[in-house]
Amino acid sequence: MLSNRLVGWIIVMICILSVCGCSKKPVSSSAPSEPTKTAAQYKAEADKQINEQNASQELAKLEQEVAADANQP
Repeated sequence: MLSNRLVGWIIVMICILSVCGCSKKPVSSSAPSEPTKTAAQYKAEADKQINEQNASQELAKLEQEVAADANQP
């Protein structure tokens, strides 16, 4: 009697899990809108933007950005 009831509950649980517990969720492919840059591309861009005349100014800008990011909660 007890074993029949136990087997019945196990069957009910298996049915419930097979119906609603094992559904696959859709995989979203969120591709970036623009291609990702490589390290070499970033370096080439930085070489164009930063030269000996403006190096100290660019460094000051970066330090300000880092300080602002550090102060954000």
